[in-house]
Amino acid sequence: MRKMQIKEIHEVLLNISKEFDRICTQNNIPYYMLGGTMLGAIRHKGFIPWDDDMDFGVPIEFYKQLEELLHKELPLKYRCSTFMNSKSVVSPFMKIEDTSTILDDKQIDLPIKEKIGINIDIFPLYNCTINEKKIRKGRFYLDIGGKIYTSSRTSRVKNLLKIPLRLICPFNLDWFVGKSAKIMNQIEPGNYIANVYGRWKDKEICPKDWFSTGARYAFEDTFFVGPTNYDNYLSQLYNDYMQLPPKENQFCHGANAYRKI
Repeated sequence: MRKMQIKEIHEVLLNISKEFDRICTQNNIPYYMLGGTMLGAIRHKGFIPWDDDMDFGVPIEFYKQLEELLHKELPLKYRCSTFMNSKSVVSPFMKIEDTSTILDDKQIDLPIKEKIGINIDIFPLYNCTINEKKIRKGRFYLDIGGKIYTSSRTSRVKNLLKIPLRLICPFNLDWFVGKSAKIMNQIEPGNYIANVYGRWKDKEICPKDWFSTGARYAFEDTFFVGPTNYDNYLSQLYNDYMQLPPKENQFCHGANAYRKI
């Protein structure tokens, strides 16, 4: 294996995202750039220089259709991976991975053969009310399952403490992930859109009209769709989003990427 530099990682992510955009566009499936990907499009016209992932959201009513299309239409070297078909996915949302690469994530202790490749995240976006309690309940099950079953090479003490929890827990990780997803599918519709699995949690519950039909924004050498009212969206997540963070906060997710040779 050969270790990849950040520019190579960006190239792989961009190529995966172009295929995602192609399939969505050809099949009239709406999507939006989210989080740091949307921030990168506005502030950098592409990748945040130190970032090493890409996030997109798809309305839940199109999510299953998209999954079926990805399995059928992605080029052979790409794979639609979920917790149902991959041991390396511990979240209830899809990823599109480049199987010619490997991500060695220090936060998830898995054998190399089970590691996922460089990938983009495809989050389900739920139509909800601003005070939807099921969102927090669904997150709770996901957080508990993750805390019990995910191991980290950076903390042996925590890993040892998790062993008795696994022995007495009547459910496996798949149960917690599936339970979370089932609860989320019972969310009451309203005038908001929520990326319920996003890192910013309640900040990612936004009025529908911020997203609207979306608009295309320049991203490196192409264009991707993002929320129509990106200013309100990014301000809610990052406050003064055009201001660069301090140097000490300019870091990526910490996974090393390798090209299979």
